[in-house]
Amino acid sequence: FVLEFWENLNPSPHKAELAAMEALAFIPDYPALGYVLLGVGLLGTPSLLRALWLAGGPLRSKMSVFHGLGLTVTIAALTLKKGNSLFVWHVIAMSLGVLVFQPAALHSILARHSFKDPETRKARVMDHKLLQMAVMGSVAVGFLAIFLNKPAGFPGRHFMSVHSLVGLFALALMGWNILDAGYRQGSPFAPKLLWVSRLHQSMGTLAFTCALLAVMLGFFNRTAVVDWAAEPIVFSLPDTWHEMDGWAKNMHGENATWMFIGATVLLLANMLVPGGARAVPRWRGDLVDKKVS
Repeated sequence: FVLEFWENLNPSPHKAELAAMEALAFIPDYPALGYVLLGVGLLGTPSLLRALWLAGGPLRSKMSVFHGLGLTVTIAALTLKKGNSLFVWHVIAMSLGVLVFQPAALHSILARHSFKDPETRKARVMDHKLLQMAVMGSVAVGFLAIFLNKPAGFPGRHFMSVHSLVGLFALALMGWNILDAGYRQGSPFAPKLLWVSRLHQSMGTLAFTCALLAVMLGFFNRTAVVDWAAEPIVFSLPDTWHEMDGWAKNMHGENATWMFIGATVLLLANMLVPGGARAVPRWRGDLVDKKVS
């Protein structure tokens, strides 16, 4: 009795560790994905906060970061309220990467044009780099969540809808641009940060556009257009291709789904035409330098 009373007063460290591990295992069946997503958050959040707080860059692109953050929090809260599942984390991780980290990364690279000081410009480029790494981590978790959620086998039930095919193309473009940037910066220990490439810029814009298009298609429906199991492979466009019938409608209703789609369209429009970068007065530039350092 005394030993049992003492253990209740002093829970073993092992019990505390198990409780902590259970709290971190918020993604069902594959808790390791949750650990990766937490790491991604730790990597990207400081640069995200700098994108939201520090001076420089077009006002429209900065407001788009707030816009994407609010949209993602809304989608995550409403979806988790209906229940937790592996599929839910496909939605949340993809939203975090595409609607939050990627607009912040684009705003950061646009913000460098507001400054003449090389060190401040390098700081904005470094934020862009870290945020793009967070984007890749988030979308990797989102990709694995949906891939593991479906029956085993490749291609099997994977990559059958326009949504998934466009999303896969966007991921390929992101991966290419990450490799391109790594090549152009040279040594990772002494990277060259202030370089310009029209190809890199164009591919990044295309990747972002395709990613948001995939988001909108995911909201709208999951109409299958290809049957990989057929011999030969069959491509078709069902008569119901124009009807809304996706997870968003089934979970949140048609009105909420149209609101999600409209908000995503607005985000894309604001990011594609963000306006010119505002020049930051010298005294504010000094203030930014101090904050960065």
